[in-house]
Amino acid sequence: MKLNEYIESKKGGGSVYMPYLTMGDPSYEKTVEYALGMIDAGADLLEIGIPFSDPTADGPVIQEAMVRSLEATEFSMDKVFEAVSKIHAARPEVPIVFLSYMNPILNGFAESLEYGRADLTKPIGQRLTYDAPGAIEVFLKRCQTSGVRGLVVPDLPFDSPESQVLRERGAELGVDQILLVAPNTTPERLAGICSAARGFIYYVTSMGVTGMRAELPPDLRERIDLVKEKSGLPVFAGFGFSDPEQARSLSGSVDGIIVGSLNHRIIAEHGVASDGPLIEITRGFAEACHAGA
Repeated sequence: MKLNEYIESKKGGGSVYMPYLTMGDPSYEKTVEYALGMIDAGADLLEIGIPFSDPTADGPVIQEAMVRSLEATEFSMDKVFEAVSKIHAARPEVPIVFLSYMNPILNGFAESLEYGRADLTKPIGQRLTYDAPGAIEVFLKRCQTSGVRGLVVPDLPFDSPESQVLRERGAELGVDQILLVAPNTTPERLAGICSAARGFIYYVTSMGVTGMRAELPPDLRERIDLVKEKSGLPVFAGFGFSDPEQARSLSGSVDGIIVGSLNHRIIAEHGVASDGPLIEITRGFAEACHAGA
Protein backbone atom coordinates (compact mmCIF):
# COMPACT_ATOMS: atom_id res chain seq x y z
CA MET A 1 0.00 0.00 0.00
CA LYS A 2 1.31 3.45 -0.90
CA LEU A 3 1.91 5.92 1.91
CA ASN A 4 -0.92 8.25 0.86
CA GLU A 5 -3.29 5.27 0.60
CA TYR A 6 -2.33 4.13 4.10
CA ILE A 7 -3.08 7.61 5.46
CA GLU A 8 -6.47 7.71 3.77
CA SER A 9 -7.32 4.27 5.15
CA LYS A 10 -6.47 5.28 8.72
CA LYS A 11 -7.93 8.75 9.13
CA GLY A 12 -11.65 7.89 9.00
CA GLY A 13 -13.58 11.06 9.79
CA GLY A 14 -10.68 12.60 11.68
CA SER A 15 -6.94 12.90 11.22
CA VAL A 16 -3.96 10.63 11.72
CA TYR A 17 -1.32 11.33 14.33
CA MET A 18 2.44 11.30 13.68
CA PRO A 19 4.64 12.15 16.68
CA TYR A 20 8.32 12.99 16.18
CA LEU A 21 11.35 11.70 18.08
CA THR A 22 15.03 12.56 17.62
CA MET A 23 16.95 9.32 17.42
CA GLY A 24 19.29 8.87 20.37
CA ASP A 25 17.72 11.28 22.87
CA PRO A 26 18.51 10.17 25.51
CA SER A 27 19.80 6.93 23.91
CA TYR A 28 19.16 4.73 20.89
CA GLU A 29 17.66 2.05 23.12
CA LYS A 30 15.24 4.46 24.79
CA THR A 31 14.17 5.88 21.43
CA VAL A 32 13.12 2.36 20.38
CA GLU A 33 11.21 1.92 23.67
CA TYR A 34 9.52 5.32 23.38
CA ALA A 35 8.60 4.69 19.75
CA LEU A 36 6.93 1.36 20.43
CA GLY A 37 5.05 2.79 23.41
CA MET A 38 3.83 5.76 21.38
CA ILE A 39 2.64 3.50 18.57
CA ASP A 40 0.75 1.36 21.09
CA ALA A 41 -0.76 4.56 22.54
CA GLY A 42 -2.32 5.45 19.19
CA ALA A 43 0.32 6.93 16.87
CA ASP A 44 -0.55 6.07 13.26
CA LEU A 45 2.87 6.92 11.82
CA LEU A 46 6.18 7.81 13.41
CA GLU A 47 8.66 10.52 12.40
CA ILE A 48 12.27 9.92 13.42
CA GLY A 49 14.88 12.67 13.24
CA ILE A 50 18.46 11.79 12.35
CA PRO A 51 20.78 13.72 14.72
CA PHE A 52 22.67 16.57 13.06
CA SER A 53 24.83 19.36 14.47
CA ASP A 54 23.16 22.18 12.49
CA PRO A 55 19.39 21.55 12.32
CA THR A 56 18.49 24.91 10.77
CA ALA A 57 14.72 24.29 10.57
CA ASP A 58 14.43 23.29 14.21
CA GLY A 59 13.86 25.43 17.27
CA PRO A 60 15.78 25.31 20.57
CA VAL A 61 13.96 22.29 22.04
CA ILE A 62 14.80 19.94 19.16
CA GLN A 63 18.23 21.53 18.72
CA GLU A 64 18.98 20.60 22.32
CA ALA A 65 17.61 17.09 21.72
CA MET A 66 20.03 16.64 18.85
CA VAL A 67 22.91 17.93 20.97
CA ARG A 68 22.01 15.45 23.72
CA SER A 69 21.87 12.63 21.19
CA LEU A 70 25.24 13.47 19.66
CA GLU A 71 26.85 13.84 23.09
CA ALA A 72 25.36 10.65 24.52
CA THR A 73 27.00 8.34 22.01
CA GLU A 74 29.24 8.48 18.98
CA PHE A 75 27.03 9.14 15.97
CA SER A 76 26.71 6.32 13.49
CA MET A 77 24.26 6.06 10.61
CA ASP A 78 24.47 2.29 11.01
CA LYS A 79 23.22 2.66 14.61
CA VAL A 80 20.36 4.88 13.43
CA PHE A 81 19.24 2.29 10.91
CA GLU A 82 19.67 -0.57 13.37
CA ALA A 83 17.38 1.18 15.84
CA VAL A 84 14.79 2.03 13.20
CA SER A 85 14.89 -1.58 11.97
CA LYS A 86 14.02 -2.73 15.52
CA ILE A 87 10.99 -0.44 15.57
CA HIS A 88 9.89 -1.67 12.15
CA ALA A 89 10.39 -5.33 13.04
CA ALA A 90 8.24 -4.94 16.16
CA ARG A 91 5.46 -2.85 14.52
CA PRO A 92 5.76 -3.49 10.75
CA GLU A 93 2.29 -2.13 10.02
CA VAL A 94 3.23 1.43 11.06
CA PRO A 95 5.10 3.55 8.47
CA ILE A 96 8.23 5.37 9.59
CA VAL A 97 9.17 8.77 8.17
CA PHE A 98 12.72 10.07 8.48
CA LEU A 99 13.58 13.72 8.98
CA SER A 100 17.14 14.34 7.87
CA TYR A 101 19.27 17.18 6.64
CA MET A 102 21.30 16.59 3.48
CA ASN A 103 24.67 16.30 5.21
CA PRO A 104 23.91 12.95 6.92
CA ILE A 105 22.33 11.62 3.72
CA LEU A 106 25.39 12.42 1.60
CA ASN A 107 28.03 11.62 4.22
CA GLY A 108 26.48 9.01 6.49
CA PHE A 109 27.82 6.11 4.45
CA ALA A 110 30.79 7.90 2.92
CA GLU A 111 33.14 5.07 3.83
CA SER A 112 31.21 2.73 1.54
CA LEU A 113 31.51 5.02 -1.48
CA GLU A 114 34.36 5.27 -3.93
CA TYR A 115 36.12 8.55 -3.33
CA GLY A 116 38.18 10.38 -5.89
CA ARG A 117 40.72 13.17 -5.59
CA ALA A 118 39.19 16.62 -5.08
CA ASP A 119 40.17 19.26 -7.65
CA LEU A 120 41.48 22.01 -5.37
CA THR A 121 41.62 24.49 -8.27
CA LYS A 122 37.82 24.62 -8.39
CA PRO A 123 35.52 26.64 -6.12
CA ILE A 124 34.60 24.85 -2.89
CA GLY A 125 31.11 24.02 -4.10
CA GLN A 126 32.53 22.15 -7.10
CA ARG A 127 35.10 20.03 -5.24
CA LEU A 128 32.92 16.95 -5.29
CA THR A 129 34.96 14.00 -4.05
CA TYR A 130 32.30 11.35 -4.56
CA ASP A 131 29.18 10.68 -6.54
CA ALA A 132 26.19 12.36 -4.85
CA PRO A 133 23.62 10.15 -6.62
CA GLY A 134 25.58 7.14 -5.34
CA ALA A 135 25.34 8.42 -1.76
CA ILE A 136 21.61 8.98 -2.13
CA GLU A 137 21.23 5.47 -3.55
CA VAL A 138 22.98 3.86 -0.57
CA PHE A 139 20.88 5.86 1.88
CA LEU A 140 17.58 5.08 0.17
CA LYS A 141 18.29 1.37 -0.03
CA ARG A 142 18.91 1.30 3.72
CA CYS A 143 15.62 3.15 4.19
CA GLN A 144 13.82 0.57 2.09
CA THR A 145 15.12 -2.37 4.12
CA SER A 146 14.49 -0.62 7.47
CA GLY A 147 10.81 0.20 7.04
CA VAL A 148 11.26 3.90 6.25
CA ARG A 149 8.45 4.95 3.90
CA GLY A 150 8.96 8.70 3.74
CA LEU A 151 11.78 11.25 3.94
CA VAL A 152 11.58 14.92 4.97
CA VAL A 153 14.67 16.97 4.06
CA PRO A 154 14.14 20.58 5.24
CA ASP A 155 17.29 22.02 3.64
CA LEU A 156 16.77 20.48 0.18
CA PRO A 157 14.78 22.62 -2.31
CA PHE A 158 12.31 20.50 -4.25
CA ASP A 159 13.64 21.72 -7.61
CA SER A 160 17.33 21.00 -6.97
CA PRO A 161 19.10 18.24 -8.96
CA GLU A 162 19.69 16.22 -5.77
CA SER A 163 16.00 16.44 -4.94
CA GLN A 164 15.04 15.05 -8.33
CA VAL A 165 17.44 12.13 -7.89
CA LEU A 166 16.15 11.43 -4.39
CA ARG A 167 12.52 11.71 -5.46
CA GLU A 168 12.76 9.53 -8.56
CA ARG A 169 14.90 6.78 -7.04
CA GLY A 170 12.94 6.93 -3.80
CA ALA A 171 9.71 6.32 -5.71
CA GLU A 172 11.22 3.18 -7.22
CA LEU A 173 12.23 1.93 -3.76
CA GLY A 174 8.99 2.86 -2.00
CA VAL A 175 10.44 5.84 -0.10
CA ASP A 176 8.47 9.04 -0.75
CA GLN A 177 10.15 12.41 -0.52
CA ILE A 178 7.83 14.50 1.66
CA LEU A 179 7.84 18.13 0.52
CA LEU A 180 7.19 21.13 2.72
CA VAL A 181 4.90 24.10 2.12
CA ALA A 182 5.04 27.26 4.24
CA PRO A 183 2.70 30.24 4.66
CA ASN A 184 4.98 32.35 2.44
CA THR A 185 5.26 29.80 -0.40
CA THR A 186 4.42 31.65 -3.62
CA PRO A 187 1.60 30.40 -5.87
CA GLU A 188 4.11 29.50 -8.58
CA ARG A 189 6.32 27.53 -6.23
CA LEU A 190 3.29 25.87 -4.61
CA ALA A 191 2.19 24.60 -8.02
CA GLY A 192 5.62 23.04 -8.61
CA ILE A 193 5.73 21.45 -5.16
CA CYS A 194 2.23 20.02 -5.50
CA SER A 195 3.08 18.57 -8.91
CA ALA A 196 6.23 16.86 -7.62
CA ALA A 197 4.91 15.74 -4.22
CA ARG A 198 4.34 12.14 -3.17
CA GLY A 199 3.09 10.50 0.02
CA PHE A 200 1.81 13.60 1.80
CA ILE A 201 2.65 17.27 2.08
CA TYR A 202 4.09 18.71 5.29
CA TYR A 203 2.43 22.07 5.89
CA VAL A 204 4.47 24.37 8.13
CA THR A 205 1.81 26.18 10.14
CA SER A 206 3.93 29.14 11.27
CA MET A 207 6.90 31.09 10.03
CA GLY A 208 10.18 30.31 11.75
CA VAL A 209 11.50 27.12 13.28
CA THR A 210 9.85 24.21 15.08
CA GLY A 211 8.47 24.87 18.54
CA MET A 212 5.36 25.02 20.70
CA ARG A 213 2.94 27.91 20.14
CA ALA A 214 -0.10 28.93 22.15
CA GLU A 215 -2.17 29.74 19.05
CA LEU A 216 -2.27 28.56 15.46
CA PRO A 217 -2.81 30.92 12.48
CA PRO A 218 -6.49 31.82 11.92
CA ASP A 219 -6.34 31.07 8.17
CA LEU A 220 -4.77 27.63 8.62
CA ARG A 221 -7.78 25.65 7.35
CA GLU A 222 -8.05 27.80 4.25
CA ARG A 223 -4.37 27.35 3.43
CA ILE A 224 -4.51 23.60 3.99
CA ASP A 225 -7.59 23.27 1.77
CA LEU A 226 -5.73 25.06 -1.02
CA VAL A 227 -2.74 22.72 -0.77
CA LYS A 228 -4.99 19.63 -0.70
CA GLU A 229 -6.86 20.86 -3.77
CA LYS A 230 -3.71 21.51 -5.78
CA SER A 231 -1.79 18.38 -4.74
CA GLY A 232 -4.49 15.74 -4.43
CA LEU A 233 -2.48 14.36 -1.49
CA PRO A 234 -3.00 14.23 2.27
CA VAL A 235 -1.71 17.32 4.07
CA PHE A 236 -0.11 17.14 7.52
CA ALA A 237 0.25 20.16 9.79
CA GLY A 238 3.35 20.63 11.92
CA PHE A 239 5.35 23.33 13.76
CA GLY A 240 3.55 24.72 16.78
CA PHE A 241 1.25 22.14 18.41
CA SER A 242 1.40 22.26 22.21
CA ASP A 243 -2.00 20.93 23.31
CA PRO A 244 -4.31 18.14 22.12
CA GLU A 245 -7.19 20.62 21.86
CA GLN A 246 -5.35 22.35 19.02
CA ALA A 247 -5.32 19.03 17.18
CA ARG A 248 -8.98 18.40 17.99
CA SER A 249 -9.96 21.75 16.48
CA LEU A 250 -8.34 20.74 13.17
CA SER A 251 -9.29 17.06 13.11
CA GLY A 252 -11.00 16.28 9.84
CA SER A 253 -9.81 19.54 8.28
CA VAL A 254 -6.20 18.36 8.10
CA ASP A 255 -5.19 14.79 7.27
CA GLY A 256 -2.43 14.51 9.85
CA ILE A 257 -0.96 16.26 12.88
CA ILE A 258 2.77 16.27 13.72
CA VAL A 259 4.08 16.99 17.22
CA GLY A 260 7.79 17.06 18.06
CA SER A 261 9.03 19.78 20.40
CA LEU A 262 6.54 18.87 23.12
CA ASN A 263 7.87 15.29 23.16
CA HIS A 264 11.43 16.47 23.61
CA ARG A 265 10.50 18.97 26.30
CA ILE A 266 9.15 15.95 28.19
CA ILE A 267 12.37 14.01 27.55
CA ALA A 268 14.45 16.99 28.70
CA GLU A 269 12.46 17.14 31.94
CA HIS A 270 12.14 13.41 32.70
CA GLY A 271 15.15 11.81 30.95
CA VAL A 272 15.07 8.02 30.79
CA ALA A 273 11.86 8.03 32.86
CA SER A 274 9.90 9.76 30.07
CA ASP A 275 7.91 6.67 29.08
CA GLY A 276 4.82 7.48 31.16
CA PRO A 277 4.48 11.18 30.24
CA LEU A 278 5.18 10.46 26.57
CA ILE A 279 2.51 7.76 26.48
CA GLU A 280 0.03 10.09 28.17
CA ILE A 281 0.57 12.99 25.76
CA THR A 282 0.61 10.65 22.76
CA ARG A 283 -2.70 9.12 23.78
CA GLY A 284 -4.18 12.59 24.25
CA PHE A 285 -3.13 13.76 20.78
CA ALA A 286 -4.11 10.50 19.09
CA GLU A 287 -7.59 10.57 20.64
CA ALA A 288 -8.01 14.22 19.66
CA CYS A 289 -6.96 13.50 16.08
CA HIS A 290 -9.11 10.40 15.72
CA ALA A 291 -12.22 11.95 17.27
CA GLY A 292 -12.93 14.39 14.44
CA ALA A 293 -13.80 18.04 14.86
